[in-house]
Amino acid sequence: MNSRRKRFLPPTRKDLRNPFQRDRDRVLYSPEFRRLSGVTQVASASEGDFFHNRLTHSLKVAQVGRRLAERLLKEYPAEVEAWGGLDPDVVETAGLAHDLGHPPFGHDGEEVICRAVEGLGQNDGFEGNAQSFRIVTRLAAHTDNIQDLDSVRGADSYTGLNLTRATLNAILKYPWLRGESGYRHKKWGVYDTDNEQFRWVRDNLSDEHTTLEAKLMDWADDVTYAVHDLEDFYRAGLIPIHLLQRGTERDSFLEDVNKRKPNLVQEIFSSEEAPRRLEDALRSILGTMILLDTPYNGERLQQILIDSVTSALITQFITDSAIKICEPSGERSVAIDPYIQLQVKLLKELTRYYVIDHPRISSIREGQKEMLRKLFEIYMDALEGSRKRTLLPQATRDRPDSDDCAPRLVADLLAGMTERQVIQNYQRLTGIVSGPMSYFDL
Repeated sequence: MNSRRKRFLPPTRKDLRNPFQRDRDRVLYSPEFRRLSGVTQVASASEGDFFHNRLTHSLKVAQVGRRLAERLLKEYPAEVEAWGGLDPDVVETAGLAHDLGHPPFGHDGEEVICRAVEGLGQNDGFEGNAQSFRIVTRLAAHTDNIQDLDSVRGADSYTGLNLTRATLNAILKYPWLRGESGYRHKKWGVYDTDNEQFRWVRDNLSDEHTTLEAKLMDWADDVTYAVHDLEDFYRAGLIPIHLLQRGTERDSFLEDVNKRKPNLVQEIFSSEEAPRRLEDALRSILGTMILLDTPYNGERLQQILIDSVTSALITQFITDSAIKICEPSGERSVAIDPYIQLQVKLLKELTRYYVIDHPRISSIREGQKEMLRKLFEIYMDALEGSRKRTLLPQATRDRPDSDDCAPRLVADLLAGMTERQVIQNYQRLTGIVSGPMSYFDL
């Protein structure tokens, strides 16, 4: 069998789908994927009915990634083969699965859980990408796991969604364990406890090698959330596109970017290239939005215009002039135009400047972090015996005798919640409100 198509366990039954199509459907039908509808993208999932959440974001990453893969497969067949293969189904599945481990309340939630786990001696911390890998390789339930139950009854016998090696590699944006310092200490894709599964997936690939499919999923992720955050917060009245067309507002924004990220241009352009100014990149983006010259009020023309802008930007960021597959003799498998990279980063900075750092939103974020800190403490007490075990859902109570330590079990529990579940359980467990006698459905 082709190594890319191998699974931990043979499927329990056969059907007409190819292995990569089956991977896609397994992710799509999983409860872990459905949970993403209740997890924040930037604004809380409960703040507005039309904001993107992690579910709608993942669907768009999958769509953009698939179309990008289809184009590159046609245009660079020889290069694709030399770099180890490219399948649109694999890229789409990676797009659907890449945020499965994303915890409640975005990167703030990730930070809180990471610090809590580290504070109890777990040096591999918590990271959303590593949690996604953990879910699809160990935590998720699937019928393929049933064949193991006759011989091994423990939770560690499970293989998650039992996805193919190609799909698991495509999910690994950061194919390494956590380092002691530097970039690999800030971003990593696997916990120490999941190293056995990781080594099987890598199949002799080096830690430096990220597959073509992972690179395309990663770029689709960057493009998608940069563009739809712009759309969301223009509609919400937070990003004043009409004012950015003028000098004063644009200058204030660029001044803030230069202050917070003085090396932003140098991070993208090589030293041999003349760095293009941030202002030039911003003007180019704003040129696409020239007709958005008034605050959003919901009129039909504005709806059409913002739809046109998002479509134009995404097209611009994934065309043949934006991203290419390199010759196999080179060091990189994928080349992304540096000027396009700078534009995407500037779109993210718009969201940071106008939304994430907004005082009203900052105060909400602080309260969200406090809820997670308190719940982590309560659930740790329940696992260690100073509180009743019945505070924990059955799935967590089933696992204390596994190889996973208590902090990792609590991290799994919190990372598997929706934001509504965090709020409700915090209110119940701290006595703020008694709440209904509803089932805790993790």
